[in-house]
Amino acid sequence: MKKYNIAINILFWTLVAFLLFITALSLFYKNDKVNSALPGLWVEESLKKEKIIIKEIMEVEKEVEWYYFIASGYSANDPAQGTNNITATGKEIKEGMIAVDTRVIPLGTKIEIKDMGIFKAEDTGGKIKGNRIDIYFDTKKEAKEFGRKGVWIKIIDNSYELADLFKDIRLLSN
Repeated sequence: MKKYNIAINILFWTLVAFLLFITALSLFYKNDKVNSALPGLWVEESLKKEKIIIKEIMEVEKEVEWYYFIASGYSANDPAQGTNNITATGKEIKEGMIAVDTRVIPLGTKIEIKDMGIFKAEDTGGKIKGNRIDIYFDTKKEAKEFGRKGVWIKIIDNSYELADLFKDIRLLSN
């Protein structure tokens, strides 16, 4: 009788283990379907396939360099200055634009002029060579008040190695 109980006991626990194994398998994915884990309910739900994109953002520290330039104030409203109302990039002159030597600062580059704000290189000029820029103002009065003075600038965008171009400023301005 004891051997009979042991055989039944082994058979019973083998059957329980098998049922647990089958139940566990049924909870996993089958052809993009998932079976409900609730006993007695076998509801199938479709799964969405979504791509997971992992992006790593790296912070790069770069020393910001300020460069010394001679700046002159100009206004489109002053015919004596000989400025045209259209820039080299085809835009109408307005405040916030500067004229540059394209060998030093490429057109389209945004720069910050210390204590003045952000400007965009949109024009060129015959007298602008090396480390010289013209800053456009809306009124003739503002341009005359600014006059000509030294300013510190730093490159905001077009950050591809412009520092190499600035190394040659001394050669261009001589």
